[in-house]
Amino acid sequence: MKKLLVAAVMVVLATPAFAAIQNVKVSGDITTSYVNNHNFDLGYAENSSTTEDSFNPLTRQSVFITQTRLRVDADLSDNVSTTVGLINERAWTGENSSDLTGNTNYANDTNVQLYLASITLREFLYSPLTLQIGRQVFNYGNGFILGDGGAANQGSGNLGYIDQDLTERTAYDGVTATLDYKPLTVSLIYFKNAQTLASIEGDHLGNSADNASSDVFGINTNYQLSDPMNTVVEGYFFARTNGSASGASENGVAQSTSNSKADTLYVPGLRASTNPIKGLNLQGEAAFELGQQVVTVSGAQEAEKREAFAAQFLASYALPVLDKYKPTVNASYTYASGDKNGSANYNNQSNVSSSKVYSAWDEFNTIQGAGTIYRSLFNMSDESIISAGASFNPLEDVTAAVTWSGLWAIDPYTNSNVSNENPLYMYQPNSDGTSYVMAATNKNGYWLGNETDVNLTYNYTEDVTFGLNLGWFVPGDVFASSNHDAAQQVIANVGVKF
Repeated sequence: MKKLLVAAVMVVLATPAFAAIQNVKVSGDITTSYVNNHNFDLGYAENSSTTEDSFNPLTRQSVFITQTRLRVDADLSDNVSTTVGLINERAWTGENSSDLTGNTNYANDTNVQLYLASITLREFLYSPLTLQIGRQVFNYGNGFILGDGGAANQGSGNLGYIDQDLTERTAYDGVTATLDYKPLTVSLIYFKNAQTLASIEGDHLGNSADNASSDVFGINTNYQLSDPMNTVVEGYFFARTNGSASGASENGVAQSTSNSKADTLYVPGLRASTNPIKGLNLQGEAAFELGQQVVTVSGAQEAEKREAFAAQFLASYALPVLDKYKPTVNASYTYASGDKNGSANYNNQSNVSSSKVYSAWDEFNTIQGAGTIYRSLFNMSDESIISAGASFNPLEDVTAAVTWSGLWAIDPYTNSNVSNENPLYMYQPNSDGTSYVMAATNKNGYWLGNETDVNLTYNYTEDVTFGLNLGWFVPGDVFASSNHDAAQQVIANVGVKF
């Protein structure tokens, strides 16, 4: 009997302790999409001496993809909860494939990645304070500054070679401290923006570029006024520090890989939203970028002073007519400053003196324009965008929307071989965030082009949704005749949430 009791005690001591679980919720979604893109190189490879291999353009793409997410939320005792999310994004039957150059990082596998992994502590040390630690999504306001896990057209993961802006991998490892003083909410954030393995291990092998690390800090305040117009005022300050030897890049073009100076970005901004009359919502947002941008001039590291500005105005109005069809109209204007001395800044030309001021807008982690052709091709920098659209419900559970967008450059783009001027860099959705210099541009061009998007959504059930997106982008006079073909996009999808 004594031996049995000893054995029982040993089993109890060896058994791992588990937290008391009060509630567990399992949720997720599966989305299957058909993506067809045509002429995203705007005809450049077909109509010029540049070969497809050297430019790596996307002449036509036709592919099915499936995105699967599984999420588990568990409420524990004493205001403690956890969230774990898994994700898989893949092209159909693309397992263990590679692209034409043998790149095995193609969107081709069935690996499952960790999407969310966080602990939430409510009333932590102080009743208004909530602390969230771990992998989470950082999204504030309209996502104008901080809206997802990276620039819309530079997404990583398994969709990096298909359509980067479709990725759902939009989380970072970090910490959020939220102070809820209704009607005022204050959020303090920190997350690791990027870090190399050598930096983690502390093994630099004499190469300063191995020390690449990027951190983001910030504060976001949200105040809901108790007025009849439901006015909300939001102020924020975000900072990104790439540190020395970060190998920083701007607008997708790599700077020196052995920076001896820190690349810093400070973004103060203000956003307001109000509803002056029933059905009408008006929003405005403005932000500045300060800090320093590291460039190489005549082989030496220099730090340019950042002086960039961006603003956005949004309006939507639910028309008080034909209530059965729920008609709504909307309009927006977006401004993101440019830099006329772009060639000297980006290309590090040894025979050109830097302007000492970097005025091109760094899009930070915006989610603006995701799903459009123009955002797949261009960064949100050196742009002025006017958009107008309308939506209505022609049938029950069916929503139809159309949006027209016109794009202008703030500073004119020029032919890329013109010294000390502003070349045009363009992304391709099958190039994993790599940009290409568009040599076929007209000097002093401002008009980037216009895009029309049509979206149809059918709510088959409360859990299943069908969607169709049709887009056309017509190049403007920035582009020479050798790359002036219109680009088209078709995305059809079906999604289920559980």
